[in-house]
Amino acid sequence: MTAGDTEESHMERIAIVGAGTAGLHLGLKLLSHGVPVTIYTEQEPARLKSARLLNTVAHHAPTRMRERVLGVDHWSGPNADMHYIGIHVNGGPHPFSLRGRVDSPSIFVDYRQYQPRLAEDFVARGGTLEVLPVDMDVLERLSQQHALVVVATGKNGLTRLFPRVPELSPHTQPPRMLFAALLKGLRMQEPIGMNAHLIPGQGEIFESQVVTEGGRVPSVLIEALPGSELSRLSTQRYEEDPRAFEALLMDMLRRFAPATYERVDPASFGVRGPLDFLQGSFTPVVRRGWAQLASGRFALAVGDTHVTNDPVAGQGANAGSASAFALAENIVTALAEQRPFDEAFCREAEASSWAATAPATYWTNALLQPPPPHVIELLAAGSKDVRVADGIATAFVTPELILSACASPESTTAFIARYRPTAREAAPPVSPLAWHPPPEETPVHVSLTR
Repeated sequence: MTAGDTEESHMERIAIVGAGTAGLHLGLKLLSHGVPVTIYTEQEPARLKSARLLNTVAHHAPTRMRERVLGVDHWSGPNADMHYIGIHVNGGPHPFSLRGRVDSPSIFVDYRQYQPRLAEDFVARGGTLEVLPVDMDVLERLSQQHALVVVATGKNGLTRLFPRVPELSPHTQPPRMLFAALLKGLRMQEPIGMNAHLIPGQGEIFESQVVTEGGRVPSVLIEALPGSELSRLSTQRYEEDPRAFEALLMDMLRRFAPATYERVDPASFGVRGPLDFLQGSFTPVVRRGWAQLASGRFALAVGDTHVTNDPVAGQGANAGSASAFALAENIVTALAEQRPFDEAFCREAEASSWAATAPATYWTNALLQPPPPHVIELLAAGSKDVRVADGIATAFVTPELILSACASPESTTAFIARYRPTAREAAPPVSPLAWHPPPEETPVHVSLTR
């Protein structure tokens, strides 16, 4: 099947509105199955190269495997792959730390490089990319020109199509205030690693290393509880006095992230450039994954348009990629079986996408809650035994694993025993979705918005 060969192939063409990671992964996956795709985007992807920092996103092992399947693993290598995670429980009378090695490395790539490169791959492989702002009127028109429209952006009010699902959306306001930046004057860890500082009453500080156009650089993500001292980094304007802002950031690292601060050079420390930071907040939400348009045709949501997760667990882009692959499978199967893209199809596609996304959502919401005692015991065990620390590090970036490990005191005990040579206890079967906050609770959360 090739684009434009026949009227029938024209009607099989899929429209994707939005050229973010979910939209690009969906488009590339469909192309690999011979399905014609057009991506509509607000601006030329190349313009992102000179834009403000988009995020400090991690891609973990499952997403990297999908990237290898797509042939877009352009940044792997010894100067990019992150093998270690340090977790530091700071504050309180007995602070402690652990450092573990992940089974398969993660990677942080500046999205100002990542998304334009994947857009180039998409076009080079036969996809059509059109610069066209899409509002509701344009979306209705596109629905008449394509077999199916998938919405992968919230711009121009398109998220209004997809109502919030209250029972899956415990947040009604931003649970965290955000600051993220690429830094200078911070010596990076070798081998490459990430540090997560958990500070009771303040929030979290994440230090990582991001592959940029100019090479690997240090980065920081502050997830601050509203009203905390850390939240000043989200509300104080950097532009009004950059030196004063950087002094504040350095002081916060000194007080709340000592394992990072010890590598700071005070004489050169700061934000790398005027476009290399973000401040803001957002409210995480799960929306219905499909909508019927005025014409009677249907639109699907994918990625952040369907499920918006707090970045505290580093799972947003990973969940978006997983949902894109799940949706691609539904579309390819429907085309092969000559099934219509009707409400029944949309309901099945929504269920598949949510199944791919749910573990990341539950893990994110759980991490935003104060940890139960057995989770603290798990981290403490990792601080005393490197084998347990390695297990925690691998599980930390794999939602299904960490949810199972933390589902109950018994499952935590079994998880710890599994990594010790004297372990005689087998892990009991545990639902990977067992540990998540009930809908009526409001977990703590962070966000990256411009």
